[in-house]
Formats: sequence, structure tokens, C-alpha cells
Amino acid sequence: MILAQNHPLRLNGNKGLFLLLIFVFSLGSCKQFRKTEKYEDTPPATVDGPRVDPTQVDTVKFQTKPNDYPPIADAPNRPVRPGEKPPTRPDEPATPTEPTDPVVPIETTPTENIQGSYNVAIMAPFNTHKETYGQVRSKTSIKSIEFYAGVKMALDRLGTEGVKLNVYTYDTQGSSSITRSIMSRPDFYNMNLIIGPMKTESVKAAAEWVKGKKNSVLVSPWNPKVSITKENPNYVQVNPSLETHCKSIMRHVRKNFSASKVVLACREETKESNNFKYFQDENKVISRNASAPQLRELVAEYGDDIPLHDYMQSDTTVFIIPSWDEKFVSNLLRKIYSAKHRSHVVVYGMPQWKDFERIGYEYYEYLNIHISHPNFMDKNNENVQNFRRDFYNLIGTVPSKDALLGYDTMLYFGRMLQKKGTTFNTFLDQENGYDYMHTQFHFDPIFKTGTDNFNKAERYENQYLNILEYTGFNFQKAD
Repeated sequence: MILAQNHPLRLNGNKGLFLLLIFVFSLGSCKQFRKTEKYEDTPPATVDGPRVDPTQVDTVKFQTKPNDYPPIADAPNRPVRPGEKPPTRPDEPATPTEPTDPVVPIETTPTENIQGSYNVAIMAPFNTHKETYGQVRSKTSIKSIEFYAGVKMALDRLGTEGVKLNVYTYDTQGSSSITRSIMSRPDFYNMNLIIGPMKTESVKAAAEWVKGKKNSVLVSPWNPKVSITKENPNYVQVNPSLETHCKSIMRHVRKNFSASKVVLACREETKESNNFKYFQDENKVISRNASAPQLRELVAEYGDDIPLHDYMQSDTTVFIIPSWDEKFVSNLLRKIYSAKHRSHVVVYGMPQWKDFERIGYEYYEYLNIHISHPNFMDKNNENVQNFRRDFYNLIGTVPSKDALLGYDTMLYFGRMLQKKGTTFNTFLDQENGYDYMHTQFHFDPIFKTGTDNFNKAERYENQYLNILEYTGFNFQKAD
């Protein structure tokens, strides 16, 4: 990879942020990073930051090394033309590194879709058109940078496993029109794997582009919405949907409690009560009885005098609250705590609860709070400790959830490309159960509700979620 040209950067005392800034701005002159060029219907983008006096700041200089290629080959400058195989560079020995997690054996499947190397596009709103040197303010920019840092670590790991990828990186600037413009480029025609984008409208544009294509698959790491696309098995959803969260919670509840102990609770006059159907339906599936009694439901508002004593069991009561309204949740938890007396109470909530700030942690502890969550990092795990160390040595900060997502996503799908080829998505439901840094991947094809046609999936969606329990003043993985 050709490193960045010399740019003066402002030091702000934060080592992690400073190194991330160097990282993102060095992308601008890296061969694998593709800025959006001026195509028809594409708004002009300004990429230069304000002038900085080099005498007033520290300067970091980068030098290129001749014939020094990383294990994952960067894409060449010349676009890949339609129908043309991507150029390859001479093989170079990879620098041996100590793996940070167990190697998953890669056994390729003999098929015409197996290639010697694969083209991968990373699409995210780095927003280089508006971020200035030395300052990155946009949350989406930071998320994109941290995600890409995890991707780069995974690419190094894949290189040691013999996986050959030509990786292109594109700045979507958070715009669906720019996303479409990027995908209309000649060098995008032969992309086998597309990871991203972030914004909903951009994801929809990318999903439409891959729909019906033979050797292109879109992997969406962030977006949980089920309305992105229809009848599109080339669309893979990493972030589980709300329905999947509800069903996962119900399965965990029924594994530990009878249905008679359960109370569904939410706000009045909101769409939250619509989610009750997911729990009710899943309970019938678990009970193997389509006529199973309905779970009790409680609908209330902030100031209501809720008769919780009528819902309490003498031994154990389980409340499921599919709400992410912090004010309502805080009010309801206080009332449950006041009504519980000596009875045992368990409360299940949504992943947003992990970031609530106005609820006392004593309620989390005393009410045995459980939540569903797409990621969990066990800091006591040796492999996780090694990863955190390696990431800190590379970037200068501890890995965020987006860095973990980038690492696991790139590692999993890079291995799938190597093992199953360009139609790897049709094998996703056969490759479940491996532990990654922050989660597992359990992909299933999702079919239209009420259909008898199981020949074409609506999409593939990750069905794996962690159930976390608040204990010892922290969220831990529940049994």
C-alpha cells in the first residue's frame, strides 16, 4: 500500500484520536482508497482541509517501500473493466504474525465460482469532504474509521491464511446519490463482496445494485431494518432485526420460566405494542400449540397509577419491556421495584438499555435486568485480550464496538469467499457456530411471511444475539 503524502497534522494530546486522524487522512492517497470522482449527477466534493502553518504543528512523514506489498493485495489504480479479471501483483511472503484467535480451517468447495482472488469494496461515510486535518467531529466518520481499522486487522489475518483479496475503499459521504455514482463506475462491475454502506438510503441503493447479479453480494454490517429490499438473496444483514431481538428474548425467557409468569409491558399510544405480536407468536411456537393462552399484557403511560400488584406472582414475575424510551422505562422500573416486596422479579429489555444514563444501577441489580444485544466482548478471554493489545499497538486506542464489528465481519466473509466462492451467500446457513471476537454468526434465509415459495429468500439475516444479565455492576453474558 502506498502510504500518505506528507501532511501537517495538529496534535491534541489524545493519542488514540491523533492516530485515527493520521489513519483516515492517509487513505486519501492510498491506492486502495477511491474518492468519488466527478460523474454525471454527482455533487462536487471538497476534500482539502484548511491551510495549516507547518511551523506551528508537528509533522508526521511517511515513506513508501519499493516492492513491499501487504498479504492482502491492494487494488491497482487502473479500473477493472467489465469482463476482465482483476490484475494481480507478484506474490510476496507475508510477515508471520501470531494469530489472536483460533484459526477456522478453510476448506474450499470445488465449484466454478471459486477464484484465485476476489474483489472487495468497503463503503462507509468517512466524510473526507468535510472533515479538517487534525479534527474529526462527525460520529459517522469516527464509526467508519474505527470499523475500517478492524477491517484492516482482519485483512492482515486473512493474509496469513492465504486468502487473496483486492480491497477497494470508497467514501460514500453519507449520500445515496454518491453511493449510486460509485457503483456505476467501471471498476465496481466485478466486485464480489461489498461491505456497507451505513445510511439507510445508501444501503437501499446498494441492495438494488446487487439484486439479481450472479457474483456480487452486499453485506450490511450496521442496518437492522427489514424494509431495505425484497426478494434479494444477495443481501446479507449482519445486524439482527427488532423481530429477531423479540424472538431471542422470548426463547431465553421460556427456557427459564413458564409462560404464566410472563407480563408484556410497554407505552400506550406508540408502536411499541405492535411488538407484542412477535413475543406472542414465538411463545406459541415454543409451546408447540397455536392455541396457547395469550401472555398477559400491560399498556401504560408515564404518569399512570399502574396496578402492578395485580400482575405480581407470589414467587416469580417476569416483565418483558420492548421499549427504548428511557423516561418511560425508568418510571416503570421504579414502580416494579416498589411493588415487588419480597417476590422475585426478572426484567427483560432492549439493547438501548445498556447506554441509559438516568436509571440507577440499583434497579438493574435488584430487578435482575436482562437485555438482548448484538455484541459482547469477554475481556477475560485470552484471544480477546490479544486482540485488544494488537489493536492498541496499531491504532493507539482500545477497540470500539465498531472496530470489533469490522474485524469479525471482514474475517468471517473473507473466509466464506475463500471457502465457497462468489456465491458464498447460498451456503451461509451451513457455516454457523464459530465464536468471533464480539459475537457468533448464525445466518438464515428469511422468506416472505405466508408464502409457500421457499426457492427465493427475501434476504439472509444473522439470527444470533447475546442475552446479557446485569450482575456485579456490569452486563455479563447470561446462561
